[in-house]
Amino acid sequence: STVWKIIAMEGMERFAYYGFRAILTLFFVRRLGMAESTAVSYFAFTSALAYASPLLGAWLADERWGRFATIAALGAVYCCGMVVLVAAAAATSTAGALGALALVGLGTGGIKPCVSSFGADQISTADGGDDDAVRGYFSVFYASINVGSVLSFVVTPVVRSSFGYAAAFSVPAALLALALAVFASARKDYVVVPPKADGSVLFALTRALSSAPSDDPDVAALRSSFSVLAMLPVFWMLYDQQGSVWVVQASEMGTFGGRIQPEQLGVVNPVLILVLLPLFERSLYPALAAARVPIRPPHRMVAGMVVAALSFVVAAGVDLALQRGHELNILWQLPQIFLITVAEILVSITGLEFSYTQAPRELRASVSAIFLLTTSVGDVMGGVL
Repeated sequence: STVWKIIAMEGMERFAYYGFRAILTLFFVRRLGMAESTAVSYFAFTSALAYASPLLGAWLADERWGRFATIAALGAVYCCGMVVLVAAAAATSTAGALGALALVGLGTGGIKPCVSSFGADQISTADGGDDDAVRGYFSVFYASINVGSVLSFVVTPVVRSSFGYAAAFSVPAALLALALAVFASARKDYVVVPPKADGSVLFALTRALSSAPSDDPDVAALRSSFSVLAMLPVFWMLYDQQGSVWVVQASEMGTFGGRIQPEQLGVVNPVLILVLLPLFERSLYPALAAARVPIRPPHRMVAGMVVAALSFVVAAGVDLALQRGHELNILWQLPQIFLITVAEILVSITGLEFSYTQAPRELRASVSAIFLLTTSVGDVMGGVL
């Protein structure tokens, strides 16, 4: 019961996040009058904040408040930011919108390393730490993210087109409030891991890695995974341009007489996740394991980065055709979306799994935050470039 409430909360929260992000770039350009390049940069910088603030959330969860209190407190900050964003859209206030996005970034990023780990705490306790149960939980958890994402990409662009930006932002704000209510309703039933209040968890993690025997297989795997994490900012710089550069590209393509809004093609990514994820888990990974092909987290993540690079080769080809005056409809973006989705499965889900299974129990939120920080670095790179 508690696990399903956490999963339901995550699905609704992701509807809220992807719902407002789906229309954010066009809100900047069409409502606030920003240049396209400025809008893309602001989109990237607000995303960077959302993926840097997990460090604060992890510190509060692991050392001060615990995961439940951190989710509740920063979730409230998140909800306040969404309400301010609705007001800013109604008033056409750039300053208000940016202030709201700062609150949203702090809140959504702050809870991000806590929610997945908090749900896994309930599973690992109930099943005695069974690895298959935990892995299955992360797959269902990630599926809930994409269910919320699918619905948000369908609903919010339609509301935006029919009723305007303030109404469109109101829908995710309401879903977020409901998500927090569902989460709080089981507060007496949760398994709560107490915070560790004896110094910096990041320092402790660094010290443990540096002092551990070099021939320890677990430490070797952890060090190998961190070396892969160091390369991830480039992946995230590419990945997060789906919501900005690719939306602008879609706005310059044929939309079948306006029947498809430019931002609505974003729904293809989460739909493909829901379709492909079971195939990877039940067919591809077991087949590769049977063939003795390495599928440890570092191998999957490197493969994902290669596929992501291929997706942008395809996107560049589409852009070149548009610059040469060819009339292309929006469906020409489907190959690049398919490739970036495969890359996401290989990189993002693997990163979530790694952040939980490879970390000491009391440091799991902190290791999750390190994984998420690579997204922030990538978004800053994308905003600057």
